[in-house]
Amino acid sequence: MKPTSILRLAWTSGVLILAGQANAYNCSNLSPWSEQQVYRQGDITQSQNQAYEAKWYSQNDNPAGHSGPYDVWRSLGTCATGSGQAPSVVLTSPNNGAVLGENDSAVFSANANDVDGDLAYVEFLVNGQVIATDTTAPFQTTWSAVLGEYDISAIATDAQGLTGSSQSARITVKPSGGNLPPSVSIVAPANGQQFYQGDMVGISITAEDNDGTIAGVEISVNNQLVGSLMNPPFQFQFQAEQIGVNQLNVTAIDNQGLISEANLVIDVLTKVGGGCQGLRAYSAGQNYEAGELVAHNNHKYRCDVAGWCSSNAQWAYEPGAGQYWSDAWSDLGICAIAPTVTFESPSNNGTVLVNAPTTISVNAQDTDGSIATLSLYADSTLLATANQGMLNHSWTPTALKTVSLKAIAVDNESNQSEQTITVNVTDKPIAVDLLAPTSGSQVTLGNSTQLIAQASSFVGQITQVQFYADGVLLNTDTTPPYEYSYAPASIGTKTLYATATNDNNDQVSSSGVTVQVIDKPIGKKHKLIGYWHNFVNPAGCPIPLDQMSNAWDIIDIAFAENDRNSNGTVHFTPFEKDIRSNCPPIDPVKFKSDMQALQAQGKVFVLSLGGAEGTITLNTDADEAAFVSSLTDIIQQWGFDGLDIDLESGSNLVHGSQIQARLPRALKQIEQNIGGNMVLTMAPEHPYVHGGMIAYSGIWGAYIPLINELRDTLDLLHVQLYNNGGLPNPYEPGSAPEGSVNMMVAHAKMLIEGFGLADGTRFAPLRDDQVAIGLPSGPQSANSGQAPIGNIINALDCLTKGTGCGTIQPSRAYPNFGGVMAWSINWDKYDGYNFSQPIGDKLTQMNQGN
Repeated sequence: MKPTSILRLAWTSGVLILAGQANAYNCSNLSPWSEQQVYRQGDITQSQNQAYEAKWYSQNDNPAGHSGPYDVWRSLGTCATGSGQAPSVVLTSPNNGAVLGENDSAVFSANANDVDGDLAYVEFLVNGQVIATDTTAPFQTTWSAVLGEYDISAIATDAQGLTGSSQSARITVKPSGGNLPPSVSIVAPANGQQFYQGDMVGISITAEDNDGTIAGVEISVNNQLVGSLMNPPFQFQFQAEQIGVNQLNVTAIDNQGLISEANLVIDVLTKVGGGCQGLRAYSAGQNYEAGELVAHNNHKYRCDVAGWCSSNAQWAYEPGAGQYWSDAWSDLGICAIAPTVTFESPSNNGTVLVNAPTTISVNAQDTDGSIATLSLYADSTLLATANQGMLNHSWTPTALKTVSLKAIAVDNESNQSEQTITVNVTDKPIAVDLLAPTSGSQVTLGNSTQLIAQASSFVGQITQVQFYADGVLLNTDTTPPYEYSYAPASIGTKTLYATATNDNNDQVSSSGVTVQVIDKPIGKKHKLIGYWHNFVNPAGCPIPLDQMSNAWDIIDIAFAENDRNSNGTVHFTPFEKDIRSNCPPIDPVKFKSDMQALQAQGKVFVLSLGGAEGTITLNTDADEAAFVSSLTDIIQQWGFDGLDIDLESGSNLVHGSQIQARLPRALKQIEQNIGGNMVLTMAPEHPYVHGGMIAYSGIWGAYIPLINELRDTLDLLHVQLYNNGGLPNPYEPGSAPEGSVNMMVAHAKMLIEGFGLADGTRFAPLRDDQVAIGLPSGPQSANSGQAPIGNIINALDCLTKGTGCGTIQPSRAYPNFGGVMAWSINWDKYDGYNFSQPIGDKLTQMNQGN
């Protein structure tokens, strides 16, 4: 997540200075300079109403006379302890350039702050006229949109009558268009959900039409119509038959013939076949004889040592994966490599013109043999056959309908694969599709989402593509790629579509896509961050998200998994099973809906990479591309707000490694892919950060280059203050003990005020809102590092108020300190919420100004 613009106004030694007050410094927590006091680099004091920072060691050097360019003290500005400082205000909604429909309930929101702590109220203005006044956060009002163009702004006023004004946002209110497409979304199954051949798949659909009625809903599987529904509830069942990826498409038709579509894919699995036909599938704990052949992950294995083969220790003896698997098994090779087949043209869900020739190109390959036959079908009609891996065929469709094109490849070992795509046959001269966002997406008020359209003309050239929301024209784009950054200014369900025009003045609209705009969550200054583990451990089974303590503000889903082929690809699936337990699976549909409901309450969900045993693969350009692509897809599929980087000893993150060099670039690309505003957190062990003071090689300080590359987009750095002993620091001899107030305060002070590194350079300070404390939640959740609740509370008071400190204290208060992270949410529930309740209550008090 990018820092807001107000945080870029001015920054001196970690203290925010508002425009117009660049020479002021908050001295309220600074001790007066003393000639007896010893000052070291980075220490801050005040003298004669001025703030000063020591450049190096100093004693008995009065800052008032020793603050020149080559002197020991640096002047930070005139003291301004809060009296007479104007408040600041930022308009968070609407965005500049927003477009609304007539009579929309536009939401105006603002964030306001007053360093004096005496903010009185916020006024919202339309064209300079006050339309509403709000005295309590969140500062928000609604306005019924009237045709025209308007400048929206906000003014904050404090108890002394001082005011601060926001930048204005220009909005346009346009008339709503005529008939609108319906909205439709697939509630179940989840995208990518797995079924076995023969399973019954239940489909649940929601369909609505804001300006009419739903005439019907059609369900297609692999482009074959399998059901039509006329009345709600729109629910249907079909039997999974085709092995592999199956495409489900739902079309809603309204009473005026307009349509909207939603689609997803399911994965249909089968028993082992091919070269492993008839072999038992491996299962830990089953009895296997020496010499027996089994199939596992498309490989054939021979049991060599019966006792080890039959062990229930899957971690040790799982063929091809266990730590000691080769002591028990021999790998006899891949069961069977089926050929691959792909359509080069036309594209899936593309459009072709009726009674006009269309070239179909298909390519097939077989890595362990050759292609014997390649056959092409339109619906069930054979169009062409080739005895090689390339087939080109000219096809002229004669009917207006959706056609299923299927290619079947058979190799020299009789292994068979097929690929199916759908094309829409039209008599319209233009084809246009809205590619992004997808139906069912959730957009936060004021945030932007990218609208992307694809358009082509069978006659002439495309001259423009126009984007609409609920019939209101948002923008016109005349050159590909056809895109628009849409920032909704009102909440509720929005139907988006695109209209394309060619140079013959022909015009065609795409199907509608439905998105849900939710209110901007109420942000918290001091946050409680917790890890939810997607696996079984002594804390028990993975818990449904709606059973977590409500105290958690940021939830780290632990963990994404590195592809077993180590090609850079990352996977995520909610917990399915564990052979060592009877834990029920986490329902992926409920997981996603629970997450969306909690996000609407202001919770933030990030997907964590790494963990104690986790790693990622970033050794080559290909690895990096797969890493970026797979994580972009996961974030968009599940709706995560961002990512957490939790690389530990198993990750091979060391100075000079490929991971260290490539990861920042990859994360920046992922953020760009999802439209910006990605939440980014990090949870390194303290040797990877603070350890750079002791040594700057190997793992010591290895996270610091990542932090430096990403500090402009880093939201929270919650270093693990556990499992690694005490914290060496520049403020005391030796190390601050685990769990002590000194350790927590020293950790934060080093990151917020900066510290010297072993290579002679210096770690530059982070903002105080970017830093949090990382601790175990209870007695069993870590090997060491547990902190008494009283120590945590004292450390928070020390960092934010300057009270409750031990022998180490910050040079100034950190009023925006990020909060507290804990491993883990699951352990917290197991221990009776012994962590989230008291620490959550403390953070709530801090957020209320206490």
